[in-house]
Amino acid sequence: MKSKRVEISELRTVIEQSGNGHLPLSCRVELLQSIGNVEIVNKVFAECCKKVYPLWGNEIEDTLLRKLLCSADEYLYHGKGKADALVEEANRLRNYVEGQSCTESMAGWAVISLCYSIADHAAAMLDIDEYEGEDDGAFEYEVWNTDFFASMAFAGGNPFVDEGDAGKRREFWNWYLDIVETLCRKSDVPLIRIDAPKKKEVEQNTIPQRTQTYQTPAILSKIQEVIDSALMLYDKDYNDKWDKIIISTRCMAVGLRAKNAVIKEGQEHRMKTSLQVFDIMNDVKKEMYNQAKVEGAWFYCIIELNPDLTYSIRFVYDDKSQIPQDHLVDSDDFVAEFKKYPRAKDYTPVWWQEILGKKAKYLKNTIIVEQLAIPQRTQTYQTPAIQEKIRQVIENSMKVFNKYCTGNWSKIIVEAHCIGDVRTKGYFIQGNSTTEMPVSLAASDLLSEIKDDMYKQASNEGSWLICKIEFDTQKKFIIEFNYDNKSLLPNDVFDNPERLETEFEDYPRTKEYTPVWWQGILGKRSI
Repeated sequence: MKSKRVEISELRTVIEQSGNGHLPLSCRVELLQSIGNVEIVNKVFAECCKKVYPLWGNEIEDTLLRKLLCSADEYLYHGKGKADALVEEANRLRNYVEGQSCTESMAGWAVISLCYSIADHAAAMLDIDEYEGEDDGAFEYEVWNTDFFASMAFAGGNPFVDEGDAGKRREFWNWYLDIVETLCRKSDVPLIRIDAPKKKEVEQNTIPQRTQTYQTPAILSKIQEVIDSALMLYDKDYNDKWDKIIISTRCMAVGLRAKNAVIKEGQEHRMKTSLQVFDIMNDVKKEMYNQAKVEGAWFYCIIELNPDLTYSIRFVYDDKSQIPQDHLVDSDDFVAEFKKYPRAKDYTPVWWQEILGKKAKYLKNTIIVEQLAIPQRTQTYQTPAIQEKIRQVIENSMKVFNKYCTGNWSKIIVEAHCIGDVRTKGYFIQGNSTTEMPVSLAASDLLSEIKDDMYKQASNEGSWLICKIEFDTQKKFIIEFNYDNKSLLPNDVFDNPERLETEFEDYPRTKEYTPVWWQGILGKRSI
């Protein structure tokens, strides 16, 4: 039988000979099964999470996930807490992690996966059903292991779709083998330290989830204007290849400030900024604020643009530490900001409440409290059958565009309002304009089937009322569902409340998943 040192040495050779630096799943399964110790395997996974967590923490404003990782670490190394509690919290945060589109979100997924592994006694490595040596890429992402998620976060992408840096991936897997070797010798002391969030940081993250969205045709069009302006200025001054363009805007009552930067070959360079951007982003802020004033208004926005013209966007509502040093403001500015954009106390972080004092006039928060009383749903579109139907909607919509529309497009949006009946809308974005387009009956039928399929997963949770799919020319899509947020429903629904009654008859739900405003329409006997 090979010694552990010889086995690990052979795996280092596998890593070096791999073109993309990946250590195959079959090798990791064999290695960890040869150890055969659930505790050590999960500690290896925990160390993987701690190694890459800073990538998530630096990118995404968060302490809840750090708290969960610390709890998992305490469970593994000190026997504190319960595995069931870890899974419960992981399930609660799963949708939050799933909603992040950046590569760094893989670090978040690693933490979620770790909690599942702890509860399952590392079965995904030590007791894989019908495993025949497949690599990670052969499986759906829901069953990827913690170590693979961590490797993608560290390397910057998935090796099976040619993403990320092979050198970084090779570095990660060699480090991984070091960790395995170390924990096999001594496994009672954590190798990487992670500090639990302080009480005030946790208070910061108790702010409820917001419903405001930039995913409306009008706002998306404005954001596209900002992006087009940055591209035009770049082409004028540089006109060469770039890796990323970052558009940062501090948008507060006391004044606006914007900064454009470009990343080329790892170096950041300043870019010019158009004065037009100030007015556009101010309009975006106002439009989002008007969607749900109790949630407050964002005061800092970061848009990261990729060479393929896809982008990610992040809005900062509560964490003043996210504002760069050269954009900093003082306490009086936050007093002025609150005066212009008041919010409910629930949506005002502790540090801001302290600045405002006891006499601050907060908005009353009623609708959002009702919304938040709804338990977390388990329904998901992440099944092969539903994913295939979404793909068909996308393909069908592209054919409709080619048949009935002219010119180019950067994004297509398909909306389905399934409230008692099915009503669909389509839009395409071309430059700075958003234009309505038809939606075929085939796409409408597919969206109805998606609604039915998801409802059958957990009928007690009810069915979504509105589904919106937005996709680009590469068929990359974002999908959103509205189950009970009254503020995002069209006014004609309330002009004809029979639609909501019919919806409830067709897709009944339990009372805990029925918001108060809907209960009022249905009456006492319906639920």
